[in-house]
Amino acid sequence: MKIKTGDLIQLGDHILLCGDSTIKSNVDRLLEGNEVQLVLTDPPYGVSYVESKKGFTQSLAKPKEIANDQTQNEDEYKLFSQAWMECVKPYMARKNSVYIFNSDRMLFALRSGMENAGFKFAQLLIWAKTHAVVGRMDYLPSHELIAYGWFGTHTFHKSKDKTILVCPKPAKSKWHPTSKPRKLLRRLILNSSKVGDTVYEPFAGGGSCLLSCEETKRKCLAIELDTEYCETIVMLWERMTDKKAKKL
Repeated sequence: MKIKTGDLIQLGDHILLCGDSTIKSNVDRLLEGNEVQLVLTDPPYGVSYVESKKGFTQSLAKPKEIANDQTQNEDEYKLFSQAWMECVKPYMARKNSVYIFNSDRMLFALRSGMENAGFKFAQLLIWAKTHAVVGRMDYLPSHELIAYGWFGTHTFHKSKDKTILVCPKPAKSKWHPTSKPRKLLRRLILNSSKVGDTVYEPFAGGGSCLLSCEETKRKCLAIELDTEYCETIVMLWERMTDKKAKKL
C-alpha cells in the first residue's frame, strides 16, 4: 500500500494516521469519539539519529534522519514533549497510564514537559538490555529509561512489578533502527490495560506497539510522520494477521 501524509488507514481494530502528532487537528481526527486508557510511546530522543535506509526499507539507499529526531536542546525538547501530550490530554480516560521511552540526556526535559502538560511523573522504569551499545563512553549503555505516569488517576492490573525490566534487545531490525522488543511492550500493556482498551502511540515508528496491541487484543490508535514507516507498519500487520488494511 502506498501511503502519503494525511492518509488514515484501518488495520483491523487499529487505525494509523500518517502525520505529525504535535498538531492538534491530526490528533483530533484520529482520537475523536475515543477514550485512551494507555499511552505507550517511543518518541524521538532529541538527538540526530541518521540511519542508512538501505537495509531498513526496500529499494532505498540514501541516508535519512528519523522524523522529528533532529538535535534539540532541553528547552526545545520540553516544548516538543508538552505539545504532543497537550494534544492527547482531552481524550484520556478517567483512569489511565502513560509509558514514555527516553534517554538519560533528555529525561529532565521530558519530565518538565510532562508536568507542564498536567501529567503526573510517577516513577522511572529502566529497561535493562542484555547487551551494551558500543560507543565512546567509559561506561557502555545497556539500558533505556521509561517515564511512567498518568493524567488524573491511574489503574494497574498487576499486584506489583519491578522498576528494572530485563528484556533482551531485539536483533537489528531491517524495518526500523530503534524498535523496542514486543515482549517488553506486551508486559506494559498487560500491566496497565484490559482487553478491548484503547492504546495511543503518537510515534509509531516500525509498528512494535501496534503489533503488540494486536497480540494482546487491544485497539491501537497510532500516528507516524514518516510515510515509509507507515507503509512498513501496514506490511508487517498484514503479514502477522493475513488480513488487508484499507484507507478510510
